[in-house]
Amino acid sequence: MRVLVVTVVHHPQDARIYYREISSLLDHNIQVSYAAAFESFVTTEIDPRIEQINLPRAHGKQRASALMAVKKLLRARSSEFDLVLLHDPELLLVAGASKTKVVWDVHEDTMTAISAKSYLPKLLKPLFKMLIIKLELTAERRYHLLLAEAEYQKRFKKTHPVIPNTSFVPELKNVAKSNTAIYLGNITKLRGGYELIELAKKLLEHNINLEIVGSCPDAQLAAELKTAAAAGELVWHGYLPNETALKLLPGKLAGLALLHDHPNYRVSQPTKIYEYMAAQLPVISTPLPQAAALINSAACGYIVDFNSVSQVVTALIELAKSDTRWHELGNAGYDYVVANHNWETDQKRFISALEDFLVK
Repeated sequence: MRVLVVTVVHHPQDARIYYREISSLLDHNIQVSYAAAFESFVTTEIDPRIEQINLPRAHGKQRASALMAVKKLLRARSSEFDLVLLHDPELLLVAGASKTKVVWDVHEDTMTAISAKSYLPKLLKPLFKMLIIKLELTAERRYHLLLAEAEYQKRFKKTHPVIPNTSFVPELKNVAKSNTAIYLGNITKLRGGYELIELAKKLLEHNINLEIVGSCPDAQLAAELKTAAAAGELVWHGYLPNETALKLLPGKLAGLALLHDHPNYRVSQPTKIYEYMAAQLPVISTPLPQAAALINSAACGYIVDFNSVSQVVTALIELAKSDTRWHELGNAGYDYVVANHNWETDQKRFISALEDFLVK
């Protein structure tokens, strides 16, 4: 099988696209060409088995040139492949240029995500949502779909394979507990960026530190993070490739997921929670439905109120004081993901779905 993977939005070493799906394709001896904005991001070495095709990056209002580049690529080269795997909803606008079968990997609730885009005027957001609904249903008729969340099925008329955004679960040795909590993921206001800064300051009073890993597209928030880091109130690593970021997790006091109550998050399972559990960390999360259900089922952490920094502080103090509690929650989460949310298992469904699409 030969697969062309395309994104103009995501970092080329995005966890789902590169470290999970592309790695699984390569492990199954599938030929991969990868079209992404390689020159617009800082990356570590890309697997030499992959053909790299550079594309312009689509961000903010600057999207037309990226879409035209993908359209040109599909017209020129799509016939060389058995499948074209798209990872951005806007690529559906040019997917018709493909001369081979197209698969759209649905990562997010596109309609509700529109409401979080600051660059879109409020008056235009309802129009964009209507266009997205039409675009998605048209894509369902023309292409094959993979869904990252079971809840996404409600947006479509047919049943599509669900490939959860789970994590590889490593074999872990006994790791000593540190006095440092960690946040892993993109940093925005809606993802709790300002709460993280406030939290870091309050934790210092209790000799607990905070590390933050991820990029921050908000200039004002990024400036405040830099100021806090310069003052020694927190450590901000910035963007790190997923495999590098995951190495920072073992031994941390807890993994944080402080997302706000936004429609785009209510049906989504934050990938970071799987990653925290796979690293044997207790989890502290706001009460979004999917996150709360997972943590309660696994008995692996704390559910705190939205915007309640004080509750996060209380939970971290408890973990800092009790090795027994820390081990109990961390072990429970680890055992749960091994049994229920393990990419070692889910990747088999991913490969099987692509093989099924080839014969349909």
